[in-house]
Amino acid sequence: MITTLKYRPFVPGIRRKVRIVTFSIAGILVLFGMMCSAYVQSHQYQMQLEHSYQRALDDLGDYMNSIDVSLNKGMYAGTASQFDTLATELWMDSSGAKSSLGQLPMGGMNLEKTNRFIAQVGDFSMALSRKVEEGQAITEEEHENMEALAGYAKKLSELITSIRQEINDGNMSMEQMQESLKNLQEPEGEPTINSGFLDFEEQFTDYPTLIYDGPFSDHIQQKEAKWLKGREEIDRGTARGLASQFTGESTMDLKDAGEESGTIPSYNFTTDTLTVNVTKQGGYCSWLLNSREIGMPTLDAQGAIEKAKQYLEDHGITSMEESYYSTSGGICTINFAYQQGSVTCYTDLIKVGVALDDGQVVMFDARGYLMNHQDRALESASLTKEQAQEKLSSYLTVQSAGVALIPTDAGSENLCYEFMCKGKNDQKVLVYVNCQTGEEEQILILLETEGGILTI
Repeated sequence: MITTLKYRPFVPGIRRKVRIVTFSIAGILVLFGMMCSAYVQSHQYQMQLEHSYQRALDDLGDYMNSIDVSLNKGMYAGTASQFDTLATELWMDSSGAKSSLGQLPMGGMNLEKTNRFIAQVGDFSMALSRKVEEGQAITEEEHENMEALAGYAKKLSELITSIRQEINDGNMSMEQMQESLKNLQEPEGEPTINSGFLDFEEQFTDYPTLIYDGPFSDHIQQKEAKWLKGREEIDRGTARGLASQFTGESTMDLKDAGEESGTIPSYNFTTDTLTVNVTKQGGYCSWLLNSREIGMPTLDAQGAIEKAKQYLEDHGITSMEESYYSTSGGICTINFAYQQGSVTCYTDLIKVGVALDDGQVVMFDARGYLMNHQDRALESASLTKEQAQEKLSSYLTVQSAGVALIPTDAGSENLCYEFMCKGKNDQKVLVYVNCQTGEEEQILILLETEGGILTI
């Protein structure tokens, strides 16, 4: 039986419907794609905007912390040159803080007093600097105004630190702040940045900033290590033997880890947890780090200091005196400075890290010592200690005095009288007065924390 297939012609109306459906779907897909692209671009823009706001907030926090520290130091400055240095720093930080605050989405908010405060920090400090340069004394009222500025700077610095912590903890976002500013209201139950600044704004009533290494640890490194100059160069085999002696590790266990160039060319060796560098010139250990796990502490800071002293003596490193220390992660890091007679050479530094679980030395850094140590003929002081002490601010009470060699920003060294003083509210302050010129070279504020003694 033959079945005949009947041809059914394609109806034009159906063809039109198919085309309409096809074009509609294509249009929807194109529109969807455009919407997705727009969303991605909008999201990227929003992320970039939020990152720029976070960067501005971080910069503002750094500027305010620096202003806080400089104002505190300014209250104790006793010479024109030192005050001029601090005033310049305050003026630059003030300008930076104004710029950072202006980059935050604060539209619709009246922060007149906050902006005025930041602006006046720079202007006021420069005005006082000019006055001191002309030989005039800072009045009691001006000193009180500076103290008030320092108080406001501290509060604003603490506020910004709190805001940054809220953001880091995920309790606040820049987007929330933007929305609340647009609506000029705050979202229920959510902390916002603008609320913090408004709270700070209300605090203006009578309106008229670690280094565990101790002072001067971050001084400029010269192009050539002074203590290595002219020393005989050794080969890798000799360096391996010296590394073994210094670490107590077998030469078989010390693996080659390349070389280090730069200011202190070295041979590098490693074990599973240990890294040690030995200088090519002279064969000195410049760096050691043991990254083993640290157990529960059995030593206190004083016990760690004794272990570090013994370690230096065992390796023939003498005439070193401990200055400041910091404890973190189960390791006590002690800063040692070279002692030349009665002079403390803060230029020649060695850091020793002691594990508090068993007293093992797990970190050794002699790079500062190798870069700066040399045979020195120190000049005799032109000023007596009493004459230098007369240069100090009347707001400081001297508790002890000594002589120290400190580095300068230009890479040279200055012999100074080192005065340990007590300021207002029992604040501990170190002041360094040049033994030749009587100029204040540096002011440092000491902070005693649970982790050690820090300077700012």
